[in-house]
Amino acid sequence: MLASVLPVPFEMPPMTQGGSQWDALLWGFVASVSLLVSAVVGSRLKPGTKTVAGLLAFTAGVLIALLSYDLIGEAFAVGGLAPSFLGMGIGLLAYVSANRWLARLGNRDRRSCEHGGNATASTGAMALVLGALIDGIPEAASIGIGLLETRFISVAVIAGVFIANIPEGLASGAGLSRTGLSHRRIALIWGLVTLACTLSSWLAFVLLRESGPFVQAALIATAGGGILAMTLQTVIPEAFDGTDDLISVLGAIGFAVVFTLSHVVAIR
Repeated sequence: MLASVLPVPFEMPPMTQGGSQWDALLWGFVASVSLLVSAVVGSRLKPGTKTVAGLLAFTAGVLIALLSYDLIGEAFAVGGLAPSFLGMGIGLLAYVSANRWLARLGNRDRRSCEHGGNATASTGAMALVLGALIDGIPEAASIGIGLLETRFISVAVIAGVFIANIPEGLASGAGLSRTGLSHRRIALIWGLVTLACTLSSWLAFVLLRESGPFVQAALIATAGGGILAMTLQTVIPEAFDGTDDLISVLGAIGFAVVFTLSHVVAIR
């Protein structure tokens, strides 16, 4: 009856609508700026190993929850098992390969605040910057990819990426300061890293906007695979070195925080 009255066929509006490229740029910056801020703070305060290790332990729990509920879980919801596992494998292999290359440059423990003490300024800066890009780009890209499907941003993703950047920023800022680099140059280096990570969120959104669910799911999972490898290879081992059994308590707190955010809050 209603259809005969309406001048055009009636269609229910979509339940969700993707965000914009400006959303991707804004939230990519919000999540990545902690790299710059923490690097500047680290270069001035030079935090101790135990402080950074404690933050890494908390971050390990954050990243595990982020992977479970907002990356691999989201990839599965978008495209199913096949693209999720394909993307995760690609992300794992890419991170492992890049990490081995960085290890050959002498950047094996880039989240250690003692890193860089025996390196030249140029070598230390290059290795730390490359390490931050390898870690930060997939994290920020996951924000832009997530906006392809919905305008609602998971607070857990933003908080997870923001928190994950802090220990690396603190440690690398302190390490670069020990190589003799000025505070201004350290701020410039990490400002450029922050810009690159922010742009990765924007580029992920712009370049993949017209892609189908399989590609989107695979790329969300690729970011997740890279972060999973980072968590297992660098975050947990370096956290355990400085916290021992306390890593379980701090990691559980980080997990609980992101679990709560993931299930309760979203940003429009």
